Amino acid sequence: MIKKLNLTTNYKYNQAGFAMPLALGMGLVMIIVAASTIGRSQSDRAITSTQRETNRALSISETGIIRVQSFLDRHKILATKNLNQWSNTLNTLSTPQASCSSIDIISAKAQAGLLSSHTWIALDNIDPNKGRYQVIDYKYQNGVGKLTVAGEIAAHNTTQNSSTSTLTVTIPIGSESAKIAPPALWTNTFKLSTNQKITGQIRGSSCPLPPLTDPDGIIGVDANNIALISGVPSGQIIADPFTPIPVPKIAPNTAILLPAVTTSIVLPRPSSGDLPDAKGEYHYVVELDNPSSGYSIKLQDLDFIKVDLGTNQKVNLYLKGNIDLAGSKTIDVNANHPNLRLYGSTQTTKLIVKDTASITAFIHAPSADAQSISSSPPNPSNQIIGAVWVNSWDSFTSANDLPIVQAGNWLDFGITKIEQPPQISPISYWQRVGN
Repeated sequence: MIKKLNLTTNYKYNQAGFAMPLALGMGLVMIIVAASTIGRSQSDRAITSTQRETNRALSISETGIIRVQSFLDRHKILATKNLNQWSNTLNTLSTPQASCSSIDIISAKAQAGLLSSHTWIALDNIDPNKGRYQVIDYKYQNGVGKLTVAGEIAAHNTTQNSSTSTLTVTIPIGSESAKIAPPALWTNTFKLSTNQKITGQIRGSSCPLPPLTDPDGIIGVDANNIALISGVPSGQIIADPFTPIPVPKIAPNTAILLPAVTTSIVLPRPSSGDLPDAKGEYHYVVELDNPSSGYSIKLQDLDFIKVDLGTNQKVNLYLKGNIDLAGSKTIDVNANHPNLRLYGSTQTTKLIVKDTASITAFIHAPSADAQSISSSPPNPSNQIIGAVWVNSWDSFTSANDLPIVQAGNWLDFGITKIEQPPQISPISYWQRVGN
């Protein structure tokens, strides 16, 4: 008897045998896809977290740059110094500079020490998770400060990654000397009467005072002392203990020896054979009238100093002693650019200007005390045209003050342009240099 095959049952068995591996395969694929998705998700989260922390570190370095820039703006004397010079610059300040009320010298020294030693500084001393910054370098050259600061987020807990970002910025450092003419009156000590008028800048080597104490910043001088031109102040008062009056100039070896000037004189001396240097300048070293009185210039009554020069020529008198210009009248070929320069030495301790004096000159005597400054009788044409830079100026008790009208520039005065307090300009260039 032949048995009949059940094809339907066998087919079902074959199908069941095929479905099982297929299901297992599809499950495995799904597991792989899920694992890959989870892995990629975790990688994306890690990348996102790292990017977030990098951005935070970048933000911290930007904050550090802003803080350092603010520090330089408060302590402008450091803006033109490299980072490794900051601490030494503050440590070597003179007593008047160090005691200046415009800066907190103790805090400045402490902060400069931290910055220049590359110490990591926390943004928030209470919360270290806010990050910290470090000054990598600061260099000044040709009117530009280049500042490099690193910012860091540290892994203070398991939810944060450590990240560091470094930025370099350039900060334009401008000098006011490019904008401001040489001072008309520059002294360490002022006693100006309200009638004393200065046409130009008044500069003092003293601390700026709080506005409520003295709005003009210096004791003994007031905004009323600045002359008005068409109702507009002709200058301003600058208090700066960090820029002293330039030291006395030294005569060149080729300077001509000249007896004390005690009577009228014409310079250069006619028929004397006096010759100018290559720049057209005459140089004279002026002796003392006698050791007891110690004057290099002592004029009386109608005595005068007459300057007879061609355009752009100068007469330089290097004085061994004091100056008495009572009754004198100096005559210049170009009042806008004084051609007579009186350079006092360390022994030039007195400057007297009174009677009918009318002077066109640059007077540079940083050790001299200027007293008896008056014009008698009063004469509006009597004035000092040029500039006066002395240790002290006292016209407080003078009945008739002698005005000073600024004329000339740094080159006219024969003085190297003095760097005024630098101006910290907005950052001009940002560059990310590392992570």
